[in-house]
Amino acid sequence: MKFFFNNTETVELKERKRMRIKQIYNRDHQKNKKMVSEYTSKYYYTVESKKKPNNEGWIFEWKKTPFKEIFRKKWEGNLFELFKGEAEYYIMENTENEEIGLVVFEHLSHSNRTRIWDIMIQSEYQRNGYGTLLLNYVQTKAENLKSRALVLECQNTNYKAINFYIKNGFNLIGFDLEAYIQEQGGGIEVRFEMGKNLRTI
Repeated sequence: MKFFFNNTETVELKERKRMRIKQIYNRDHQKNKKMVSEYTSKYYYTVESKKKPNNEGWIFEWKKTPFKEIFRKKWEGNLFELFKGEAEYYIMENTENEEIGLVVFEHLSHSNRTRIWDIMIQSEYQRNGYGTLLLNYVQTKAENLKSRALVLECQNTNYKAINFYIKNGFNLIGFDLEAYIQEQGGGIEVRFEMGKNLRTI
């Protein structure tokens, strides 16, 4: 996974190794810079909906299910996307200028929520707490804006990512059975919407 950035605002992180988070801008880059996201998974969540008799409602069930063989997903797209609106893009790098990860998020004023569009850590740096550092960075930004919640999209096949978000205080807040072109995901992919309430009682 390769990201492209210039020298911009720098934030020093004291936790673990010394890291910097720097904001990057579309205007400073050539068009059609690519980013690559990929993951493997041993499990996924099956989703079933059942209608109750006499139009009394529905029952939804999510069940952890093992894949018959390792599931592999790879996606490539533009680094900057128009559909992400006024999103802010940040790079994490170490003191050797090695690129560790990326996070993209946007404050949605109409609902006063902050949407995380992308959060990625390069594979060789995963499981070292860097994803949590980026997530905490976004949460601090959101809290400073008085945002009432963090929200993000995740696939039911990305079992590790779901567990990561749950560990960091997120819950399942919705799903879409028809969000994806099923030929690309083996016919089983479901969009999970996950969220974390930031309002204090």
